[in-house]
Amino acid sequence: MIPESVPIVIDRPDLNEVEIYPIHDLHYGDENFDSHRWNELSKHILAQDNRMVIFCGDLFQMALPNSKSSMFSQTVSTKDQQAFVTEIFKQFKDRCLAIVDGNHEDRAFKATGLYALFTPAVLAGVEDKYRNSYAVVDLGFGHKDRPARVVGFVCHKAKDLKNFSSVDALEGFDFMFSGHDHEPRDHARGHLCYDRQRRELKIKSVEYLNSGSFLTYGGYGAMAGYRPKSDKMYKLIVRNCGDRQKRIETVGFYI
Repeated sequence: MIPESVPIVIDRPDLNEVEIYPIHDLHYGDENFDSHRWNELSKHILAQDNRMVIFCGDLFQMALPNSKSSMFSQTVSTKDQQAFVTEIFKQFKDRCLAIVDGNHEDRAFKATGLYALFTPAVLAGVEDKYRNSYAVVDLGFGHKDRPARVVGFVCHKAKDLKNFSSVDALEGFDFMFSGHDHEPRDHARGHLCYDRQRRELKIKSVEYLNSGSFLTYGGYGAMAGYRPKSDKMYKLIVRNCGDRQKRIETVGFYI
């Protein structure tokens, strides 16, 4: 298993524009898993070769006796949940940039010592894209000799408060993806950067995206009085502008 601190370095000189989709909080096995939404998004991503995915955790439901979600309401067994995720990884094998665990996968580790997403990653042949708690993605694209590079930080849980965000702890990154709270949002954060050579103060923006979840309203969320979550999703579009320069755009959409 590769340590989290080792970056995932990928080069795609055949692409001048890349779309990156954060995929997380599927909760496959939950009675409220929205299979239609997932199937439509899958077809959308696979329709073009430049569409890539990053898996940010909670792909399983993985309910246990002492977990908040009920193991008695799961629609399929843990074995079938793992088989489903294995097929997803196989389907997106050539488009997968990173895989990290969520708290639902961490349940399996705490109960058995096994990394729930690592086995599907191995079976699908993408174990080099797996990291346990976070991942650093370094993607080069465009011209072979002078590619543009976009660097991202991927995790499942993150803080996004008014005066502090997990993004504030990052330096040298273009974007961050997280999930967990099922609240879709596009919340870029600005960093003050000083250029020592030019002696100029600049603002560096780090794009922060959360694409919500693949659950319909109901279950323990409804019983606990949680508000329904928006079903808006997000993607990151990165274009090579030449001479190692890039343009980044975040796009919200509905399936």
